[in-house]
Amino acid sequence: MIWYIEDYKRHRRERESLELLASSENWLIPLRWRLDEAARLVWDADLITPAGNRPVTLRYPNHFPHSPPLVLPRGDVTRWSQHQYGPGGELCLEFGADNWHPDITGADMISSAFRLLQGERPAPDVSAEVASRHQTTTGQDLRGRFSRFLITRAVADELAKIPEGTMPAATTIGMYRGDTLVQVIASITLPDGNVWKDELPDAPLLGFERPVVLVRWPEDESFPATSSLKDFGGAIAGFKPVLPEANYVLIVKKTCARAYFMNCDDDTVLEVSTIPALPFTPRLDQDHSVLAARKVAVVGCGSLGSKIAVSLARSGVGGFLLVDDDLFMPDNLVRHDLDWREIGTHKAESVANRIQLVNPAATREVRKHRLGGQESSGGIESLIESLGACDLIIDATAEAPVFNYLCAAVAASEKPMVWGEVFGGGIGGLVARHRPAKEPSPASMRRAIDNWCADRGNTLQRPANRYGGEPHAQAIADDADVTVIAGHIARMAIDLLIPRDPSIFPHSVYVVGLSEGWIFGQPFETHPIDVGATASAEPEETEDPDEAQAELALIVQLFKKLKDATGSDNPGGQTPSA
Repeated sequence: MIWYIEDYKRHRRERESLELLASSENWLIPLRWRLDEAARLVWDADLITPAGNRPVTLRYPNHFPHSPPLVLPRGDVTRWSQHQYGPGGELCLEFGADNWHPDITGADMISSAFRLLQGERPAPDVSAEVASRHQTTTGQDLRGRFSRFLITRAVADELAKIPEGTMPAATTIGMYRGDTLVQVIASITLPDGNVWKDELPDAPLLGFERPVVLVRWPEDESFPATSSLKDFGGAIAGFKPVLPEANYVLIVKKTCARAYFMNCDDDTVLEVSTIPALPFTPRLDQDHSVLAARKVAVVGCGSLGSKIAVSLARSGVGGFLLVDDDLFMPDNLVRHDLDWREIGTHKAESVANRIQLVNPAATREVRKHRLGGQESSGGIESLIESLGACDLIIDATAEAPVFNYLCAAVAASEKPMVWGEVFGGGIGGLVARHRPAKEPSPASMRRAIDNWCADRGNTLQRPANRYGGEPHAQAIADDADVTVIAGHIARMAIDLLIPRDPSIFPHSVYVVGLSEGWIFGQPFETHPIDVGATASAEPEETEDPDEAQAELALIVQLFKKLKDATGSDNPGGQTPSA
């Protein structure tokens, strides 16, 4: 039921309170009651303010008195007040949804509207400020604003160093996103000739780069008038007679920045919105600061690997080696971190671009190789050496041949390794880590995992082929399944990279359930797996000097033969000394 039909007493109270207000105040002229097209009860009136007659409508919602009525201009689409939701919009009064009480009446709302309008214009040619009962967010203020200038903290710091009255050359990157155009300063040529560049992704990944007129305005002068392009241009030309060919101007005065669009077609200047730099608020704990110096190898840039890599980039990891030969195809959209903009590209390259977009400072090395596939032996050896140079190796392929190659890289480099799998059917997944000298070798751990499952009468369920998804070997799992397991792997990787001692993970291997099935009785059921202690090193055999000398003599003979065949006095510079 509608309130004015269901509650006739409240309807009478509203009517009588407005009649009493109109009879006691000469600034209020009542006009009529009516229903609008949505059957809402409406009361029209005129408010006589120092700035002139203000026609208003008091509109009751159909669920009144549980929410407040609105006061808005009647037939006027101009902006009356700084406390108004856009031109022609409702007035932001002392009573709203956040402090509303059913005892408040429509007459109280009308009185509040008059106090607001009179307070802001106490006399025809006098303006004043009225305190707001609440603050709007930048997002609220910019609703409906197409063009925006974003000031980053780095840009704000650099602008403060520029001398007053100067006009350094500058460029912006413009990012067009349908109903918004956001521009951010990309570079500034300083008075000493040095070029400062903000730490942003490459321009082609974001949008387009173009020049902007940048002026450091004197503190004792007013901002230039925008009545005409001629007057505006003349004011800023006082700092440099020949202006850059640009449509946008950014004027900085003290810590205030204002942006303008110069429209040469109709000789107008339009001030556009600026988004000020936010104060620094730490989003990560101090332990994460060391990640900037770490390099991680992610082998497999499919659904799982892409999410792990991007998560680590967001966490501050400063270097990546990305290994994958596969292409990103439309069928991968169901759970990959990439989107349609990367269709047909190599996953490793596009994940590298994605990392740059979230962490421009991170370095990215791409190897479009398939470990265990048809590749040259020299290329594989070089890749294994590159893997060993990283601080952590992550296997996100769920492929036995890849795992075996990575075991070799781990053994040679003594670097930690993390791996994981998403089980087909979306029932869960596995996360595991190997720390040299603290856990058994990855191969031994893998065997212990298989034995643990077999002891419970359940063979570990793995896809028949790469998890990334060849057409004949799809693993059934949705994006949520992959994201959960990727998040666990990323957390385990961060724990190793910091490194935390003791680790927040008391076990090296976990199987995590996401639904009922296999060994899981319910979602989020987690089983740690004991993979045993590190195998103690076997005692070295006592070396026989005569046998060692004989073996070395055989090697020396091989180098001599190589020298005779190549004619080199020192082939490869590797001839051993006796």
